[in-house]
Amino acid sequence: MKRLKFCRSFLLMASLFLMIVLSSCTSTGSLGLLTNSETEADLGPHDSHRFHRVGTEITGTACRHFILGIIPWGDSDVETALRHALQAHPSLNADGLVHVTTETSLYGFLPLYDVYTLTCTTVKGIPIRFDHSPVTQKQESSPVKN
Repeated sequence: MKRLKFCRSFLLMASLFLMIVLSSCTSTGSLGLLTNSETEADLGPHDSHRFHRVGTEITGTACRHFILGIIPWGDSDVETALRHALQAHPSLNADGLVHVTTETSLYGFLPLYDVYTLTCTTVKGIPIRFDHSPVTQKQESSPVKN
């Protein structure tokens, strides 16, 4: 009986210790189309363009670190994660991703004192390649009446 009581109190204390020392949260989202800024500048924001899939689902992650809450390094934005995903598969020569899911996670180690914090963004999607010639709409000619 004493041993069971000791095990329960030990597990309770260990759980409380881990909750104080480690903390984390994650948020998720989804996007229809995600392209890097160089592709958007090349294509023009209001032009219609066709694209085709060039592979199966790929993933990219970007992380930012903080020490003591004041010394940051790294970049955890969505565009950096997209760039890492596309650079990891250079043979695809992809311009962006479709059916994209994003996940942003924040991990704190000794969060009370803000000793070390890590935030990471992950993107997953199907790589696409744009046809870089604009789609032209066929205009029907109608006879002009005078």
